Amino acid sequence: MLSIGLKPDETQLVKDYILLPLLLDVLEHDRSILCKADLKTLELTNAIIDHLQAAALSDLAQARRKMREYAIKVYEDRKTKLGIEVEFICRGYHHKLSILWGLIEAEIEQRSYTYLGLKIADKGSLL
Repeated sequence: MLSIGLKPDETQLVKDYILLPLLLDVLEHDRSILCKADLKTLELTNAIIDHLQAAALSDLAQARRKMREYAIKVYEDRKTKLGIEVEFICRGYHHKLSILWGLIEAEIEQRSYTYLGLKIADKGSLL
């Protein structure tokens, strides 16, 4: 049987389709916690979260457009103890993608730093 592999950009689209909503959930969760705290910079904190959410929503919309263009259709995704498993169709072939929680967390953190124009390599030295 002939196996058709995914192109790197197709895999990235599926990853974005899964990761970006998780990033949005994390940001909304953090906002709700921070709004209950007695922060002196609440407006600034909300502006940063708004900026991150706008960037993530823009990328998610772009990923969804590209998925339609490439005829990629996710038909199942499930959270497990180890991560997220996704099943989808691309170019008429069924594919599976598994993403471990550790990688999900790292990707979300990396994406957040990028949206803020920061380098994650400078993470410890920002203080």
